[in-house]
Amino acid sequence: MNPVKEILVIIDDMKKSRHLFTDNDVISILKATKLVCKNKNLADNLILLYENLKQKNFKTIDVLTSREQQILHLIGLGNQSNDIAIQLGLSIATIETHRKNIRRKLNLTGNSKLL
Repeated sequence: MNPVKEILVIIDDMKKSRHLFTDNDVISILKATKLVCKNKNLADNLILLYENLKQKNFKTIDVLTSREQQILHLIGLGNQSNDIAIQLGLSIATIETHRKNIRRKLNLTGNSKLL
């Protein structure tokens, strides 16, 4: 069985047994996923994000407007400001303003933290 299928089988078995995922389970799954995924940086960012959320370093995403949540999602998918602007029919300056507001509301410093 290939590694991806093995990870999916383990997760499926845990769901069937109604096993509640612990923080360590989630981190283990993310680390195993990193071993088999092509985008190692994305996997690293997911692990970092989960660890930070686990430590409650981030405010809830509910403080963001729906547009800010949409833009944050697109940033998380790896889109640059100009790509997001084109997708949403907005100016790059508007996207940059949203990015600035997201960082302020979530108490983040630097663009890379938005990932």
